[in-house]
Amino acid sequence: MAAEEMKSRGIQSIETGVQILKIIAEADKPLSISEIAKMLQTSKSKLHRYLVSFTKTGILDKSPDAKYTLGTELIRLGLKASQKLRITEIAAPHLIELKEKLNETAALAIWGENGPFFASWEQSNYPVNIGIKVATEIRITTSATGLIFAAYLPAEVTKKLIEQELTKNPSAEENFLQGVEFVKKHQYAYVQGTLLPGINGISAPVFDMNNQLAAALTLVGLETTLDVRESSEEVRLLKEKARLISESLGWQGRF
Repeated sequence: MAAEEMKSRGIQSIETGVQILKIIAEADKPLSISEIAKMLQTSKSKLHRYLVSFTKTGILDKSPDAKYTLGTELIRLGLKASQKLRITEIAAPHLIELKEKLNETAALAIWGENGPFFASWEQSNYPVNIGIKVATEIRITTSATGLIFAAYLPAEVTKKLIEQELTKNPSAEENFLQGVEFVKKHQYAYVQGTLLPGINGISAPVFDMNNQLAAALTLVGLETTLDVRESSEEVRLLKEKARLISESLGWQGRF
């Protein structure tokens, strides 16, 4: 079998499951197994296994009269996905304003399956490539952005990644722990030259309506231009923008 054909092959059962969910999502009423089977053009016996698994996992809800609707778990996942999209939309004008006012690269990072990554950014006008791209994964122990996630996410979420990084670079542990404590006290993080020589970074937390960390708003620039001191205009403006994005997400101003 050709390599391209192998790459294009998927898992048929997953594709069938997605079709089932689409049928139920697009219906204007709860559907019985007979109705779903007819729309999917499959047997009820085959369909039954999917419906049992989806119901057990909360992806579907089954009513007392044996009709199916989207379940709370699927709705929760959908809300999570839409929230991430909403964050990037809300943050977009603030990233532009940070870049235009300070001429520094401004970026928004969110937490993904493998740790924090940049979801969007605005590049400064300096003729220096500092390596920020959409989907770039971020080290949690040696970056300003990573320190924000380490400080505000539950320990069970970040523990594995932190241990992996510190195992490879044990000398970074002391600075990392001090950085986390600094974040908790001052509500922002900074690094100087730990990612690239001559490059500074500062980052501030963005919270959602449940007072949970939703993202990190970050500035990255040359050490000669990006002032990381708490009294600086860069830190003041970064914190202000993080607060405005948080409030747009429903944050009530409580940590």
